[in-house]
Amino acid sequence: MVTKMSDGLYDELKLLKQNFINKNLEKEFVIAVLGRLVLQFDFIDILERFLKEDVNRRDTIGIVYSDEFESYEEEYFGENKVLFYYGVDEDWEDIVTHKELCEYLQTACEFYIERHPDHTVEVEKLLVKIKEKYNIKD
Repeated sequence: MVTKMSDGLYDELKLLKQNFINKNLEKEFVIAVLGRLVLQFDFIDILERFLKEDVNRRDTIGIVYSDEFESYEEEYFGENKVLFYYGVDEDWEDIVTHKELCEYLQTACEFYIERHPDHTVEVEKLLVKIKEKYNIKD
């Protein structure tokens, strides 16, 4: 079943995508996945799951951490990396480093906070914890 995206949601997704592009963050499938997570899910829960490296997956959308595989396994895609997939085709994926992950999350958090200023403190705390986990300095 295909669900049609409402005009408002589509407009928000376009704005979020432009925010990523303005910061030279242009990996299409990272943007697509984060767009859905920011706009259609409980984003604070999503950030908590990023911190635990346990973001929910579905057949057509998700996030996989490289440490889930050993270097000898066929699915292995490198050390300290995160794979975002959107769709069922193996070509519909992007891989980022932990540093890049934090850059994308920073932009997603800024966008979310603009729309939910009452969640600013909680979102910023979670983002700091995620950056600390990967030793990412601002």
